[in-house]
Amino acid sequence: MTLWRSDAAARFSASAAAYAATMAPALRPVAAEVVRRAALQPGERVLDLGTGTGTAAGLARGEGRVVTGLDGAPGMLEIARAEVPGVTFVEGDFGAVPFADASFDVVIACHALLFATDRIAVLREWHRVARPGGRLSLSVPGPREATMGPLIDPIYSSYGLATARDYPDPPELAAWTRAAGWSSIDTDADPTVAIHLADEKAYRLWLSTGSRGTATAGWPEGRIEALKAELLAVTPRQPDGSLAIPFGALYLSAVRADAPDRRAALLAPPERSPNEPA
Repeated sequence: MTLWRSDAAARFSASAAAYAATMAPALRPVAAEVVRRAALQPGERVLDLGTGTGTAAGLARGEGRVVTGLDGAPGMLEIARAEVPGVTFVEGDFGAVPFADASFDVVIACHALLFATDRIAVLREWHRVARPGGRLSLSVPGPREATMGPLIDPIYSSYGLATARDYPDPPELAAWTRAAGWSSIDTDADPTVAIHLADEKAYRLWLSTGSRGTATAGWPEGRIEALKAELLAVTPRQPDGSLAIPFGALYLSAVRADAPDRRAALLAPPERSPNEPA
């Protein structure tokens, strides 16, 4: 049985309140870095894909920008609409974005891309809705050695659970993006990013977010509690007793170049009449 990506939108919708209380605050610094790397300009049209509770979209507001957040989880969008004014939130699939070609100056996405089954196809769709010369700024968890994977995967395996945590490294993330048509790609990694949770109660609430409970549905309560206790036991703690779940962050920025034929036309010297002097 596999954890994590199954029916992600519905699971995140159902656990939106838990996400807002645990994951959203932990990811706020990551969202701020994604927005910073987007180098937003006044008046730009910005699309936040996989917006969740609207953290990155909220940080993108200001200077006359028109900000839209897209997510497939209505429960998350309900919170975003209540807490992040000045942003238009739309329910939809970030793999089939419900906007016309070249609709946005900037596309941002905070820790959303890895929920896509075909990452290149999704990045190509994001490329479609960016204008020529438009920019992409995103983050994903990873690389794997900076996450909880090395600590908890043996525990999941002992319970007969497989995980779908196929975290990329920066060259792989760049290769996906290049294959989708983006150019001027730049990557960076911050292995120090962690999900900070105050106590065991917050940790258990965090465990209920997304698809984490899918694979254990129907298990006896005692077996579920034993699994949670083992996961908690290997989670790093701070000196004050709070928890810091290693998560890591890879950052990528890119540009949508004009189509090659249009660029060639723009760069070529003007045609001359046969009778026109050189």
